[in-house]
Amino acid sequence: MIRVSYTPQLALPGHSLRYSWSGRVLTATLATPGQELTEQYDLSVLQPGDSVEVVEPEVLPFSPVVSARCLEDGTLEVRLLLWYEGEEPEVREEVLDG
Repeated sequence: MIRVSYTPQLALPGHSLRYSWSGRVLTATLATPGQELTEQYDLSVLQPGDSVEVVEPEVLPFSPVVSARCLEDGTLEVRLLLWYEGEEPEVREEVLDG
């Protein structure tokens, strides 16, 4: 199981950030005017008890992964940036298979 929570952050105008999952591999896509950058984060390497606070990006100009940890029962907890424009959205949590 993967539990995803979000940290709201005001987006740059005209930019969007979206996520998709394949198992425990996260794909983050940053869309900017005229360009789209994609980076994958393989979180399947985290073993029970492991945690990560800083994930260095290779493609994106920043890391959208705030933190990740694998609980003793194997549940992966991930905190991601939630970009928004206008009113700050209600922070939510998602539970995914993975």
